[in-house]
Amino acid sequence: MLLDWITARLPLRLFTEEQQAGLRNLTDRIQRYCPQTGEVKFESQAWDSIRSDSHQVVFRVGSTDFWLQGSPARAIGDGDAVFSSGPAAALDVPGCVDRMINVLFAGIGPHLKPVATRNAWIVTRVDVTGNLLLGSLSEVRDALRLLRNVEGGRYKVSNQAGDTVYWSAKSRLQAGKAYAKGPHLSYLMKKKDYDGRRYSDAELDQASRLLRLELRLGREFFLRAEPWHTLTKSYLVSLWENYFGRMLGGCEVKTDNELLENCISAATTPGQGRSAYALWCLIKSEGWERAQNMTNKRTWYHNLKILRASGLGDADFSAGNVVHLRRKIIEVTLATSWADIKRVA
Repeated sequence: MLLDWITARLPLRLFTEEQQAGLRNLTDRIQRYCPQTGEVKFESQAWDSIRSDSHQVVFRVGSTDFWLQGSPARAIGDGDAVFSSGPAAALDVPGCVDRMINVLFAGIGPHLKPVATRNAWIVTRVDVTGNLLLGSLSEVRDALRLLRNVEGGRYKVSNQAGDTVYWSAKSRLQAGKAYAKGPHLSYLMKKKDYDGRRYSDAELDQASRLLRLELRLGREFFLRAEPWHTLTKSYLVSLWENYFGRMLGGCEVKTDNELLENCISAATTPGQGRSAYALWCLIKSEGWERAQNMTNKRTWYHNLKILRASGLGDADFSAGNVVHLRRKIIEVTLATSWADIKRVA
């Protein structure tokens, strides 16, 4: 796994006046004005890149804050944005912020770097990313077709584009994204302005087997969470696993009889287990929304808890049946390096 994106800001009051003036002179300005009177309605600073923008670290000087964002993976090691290395691969948020700050001010001028400590920065976005290794690009696309139907509970498919699926894209708390990494890499490398790491044909072929799952932690998350510099790797992994793991459930369910047995085992009493199984039958016959409208709220959530403990996930609830790709996706390897792909080739 890796940290694929970080956005952070630092109040301008922590820069000297000379530093603030120097920073404002580095970036373009966007204005709205009246052509008849010449009156400027408002003016804002544009995002700008450092000189070596292959690092994909950009900055902006706002009215009250200095903003920094980009992919820490691109600013570490050889710029491998698939698996990365160092603090990005270790899910070390403070280490990534340190690296991005150092890269940025080395590019725009060390004299512009504030004396403020790293913890004075305010992180507003972190993307936690995992690469699932499937058998082929066709299997990756099969998985994406399945995931396009995952709705219900906290999931809501908000957009679909080619080999990409988004959930809750506008959420400021948490949002998800799934896409085929191989075609995405090929697309980037064909762009005329691409100046990142050049991937070999063998690596592009290997990346075609990767299903990329990205969890975006937004501004609202960091307002509610512990201080960003205290977030641990295990905590970030658990967030990612909880978000995407619930889509497919935790075990393989083959038949209705096995599901009934699982429900009875997961429930406090056999009667509660049979009630949960009856809800599953109602979802299959009427669909998620109608079944929810036909069921008492307390009973609905209690039975859903039992069904999830029995191995069902939101993909099953959306499809109205036990998805056939469950075993293939659950048993795949979470690839953390190019070597992982070679080992299971």
